[in-house]
Amino acid sequence: MENVVFFDHVKIKILMIFVIGFSLACVFGYFSHRAKLSPIFGYLLAGYCIGPYSPGYVVDLQIAEQLAEVGVVLMMFSVGLHFEWQDLVKTKHIAIPGAIGQTLVASISGILLLHIMGFSLSAGIIFGFAIGVASTVVLVRVLAEFELLHTFGGHISAGWLIVEDLFTVVALLLLPNLASSLNKDGFAYYDFSLSFLFLLAKFFLFLLIMFTVGRRVVSYFLSKIENTRSHELFTLSILASTFLIASCSAFIFGASLPLGSLVAGMVMRQTPLRHRVSLNVMPMKDAFVVIFFLSIGMLFNPLSIVDHFTLFLGTLVIILLIKPLVAFLITIVLKLDTKVALMVSLALAQVGEFSFILSEEGTKLHILPDEAYDVIVACAIVSIPLNPVLFRIFGVSGIAVDHDKSDDSSH
Repeated sequence: MENVVFFDHVKIKILMIFVIGFSLACVFGYFSHRAKLSPIFGYLLAGYCIGPYSPGYVVDLQIAEQLAEVGVVLMMFSVGLHFEWQDLVKTKHIAIPGAIGQTLVASISGILLLHIMGFSLSAGIIFGFAIGVASTVVLVRVLAEFELLHTFGGHISAGWLIVEDLFTVVALLLLPNLASSLNKDGFAYYDFSLSFLFLLAKFFLFLLIMFTVGRRVVSYFLSKIENTRSHELFTLSILASTFLIASCSAFIFGASLPLGSLVAGMVMRQTPLRHRVSLNVMPMKDAFVVIFFLSIGMLFNPLSIVDHFTLFLGTLVIILLIKPLVAFLITIVLKLDTKVALMVSLALAQVGEFSFILSEEGTKLHILPDEAYDVIVACAIVSIPLNPVLFRIFGVSGIAVDHDKSDDSSH
C-alpha cells in the first residue's frame, strides 16, 4: 500500500511538470516569438517560474532533471541525425581555422577569468570550453528567421559549429578521466594521459563497430519495422535503437549517454530511412528539449548574478564581445566578405545546450564549482534573447548573399 502511495505521489509530480511547465513554456515561448526573440528564452523563463528560486509553486527539481536527461539524449541524437559534413567540407578553409582559433581564445579567456577569481585550472578548462561553444539550436533558428540559413554565411556558421561540436565530443570524453586523475597532491598527468588514450581507443573502436556492422544491423532492423507500415512501431524502434546504442557507449565503451546518442543519430543518418527517422522523432525530441530548457531555467538563481557579478560580467564580455570579435577578425584575415563575416561572428555570440551539457557534466564530477555553473546559466539566459536583437542592430537581416558568389569571393 505504501508503494502505491509513493508511486502515485511521483506520478503527480511528473504530471505537474508537464501540465504547469508545458503551459508556461507555451505562453512564454509564444510571447518570446512575438517579441522576435528565441522561444528558448521563453522556455528558460518558464523554468525559472516553477523553480526553487522564484516565488510560487515549485516542481520537483530531481524528477525534472531526470526527464531532462532523456531530452539531452534525444537532442544529441537529433544533432547527429542532422550532422552535415558537407557544410564543413564546403567551408573547411574558413570553418576549421575559425572554430579552432575562436574556441581557443574563448577557452583561454575563460581559464584566465576563473584563475583571477581564484578557481582551479581544471575548472577553468571546463568553463572555457563551455562558454567557447555556441548553441546549434539558437543559431539555426536565428539564421532561419532572417532567411540566412542557406546562404554561404549560413553554411560557414554550420560548418563552424560542427568543429565546435567535435571539440565538445572530445571534452565529454576527457571529463571522466580528468575527474579521476585529480587528487589532493595535484594533477596526475601520466595517469590522465594513459587513461584518456585508452578511452579514446575504446571510443574509436565503438565508432568503427557502429559505422560498419552497427550501421548494417540498424538499417536492416529499421527496414523490417518500416515494412509493417506501423507508425508506432517505427518510432519505438528508433527510440529503442538510440537508447541501446547510447547505453552501450556508456557502459561498455566508457563514453557518456549524450555522446552515444550523438553517434546513434550519425549512424541512422547513413541509412536509407533517415528522412523517415527524422519525421518520426522530431516531435518527441522537441517536447523533451523543452523539458531540458525548463530544467535549466529552474536552476537559474538571480542572486548568483549579484553574488558573483564580476564573474558574470567577465563571462558576458567573453561571450558577447571577445568571441564575435575574434571570429570577425579571423574571417576577415581569411578574406571573407565583411558583411558575411559580421553575420558569422554575431551568430556565434551566444551559448546554449552544449554549454549546459558540458558544464553540468563538470559539476556532477565536482570539477566545475556550482557558482561557475550558475553564471553560465545566467549568461545563456542573457545571450539567447540578445542574439536576434544583435542581428537587427547591425542590420544583418539584409545580408542574403548568394552561395556561389560568396564562395568565389572568399578565395
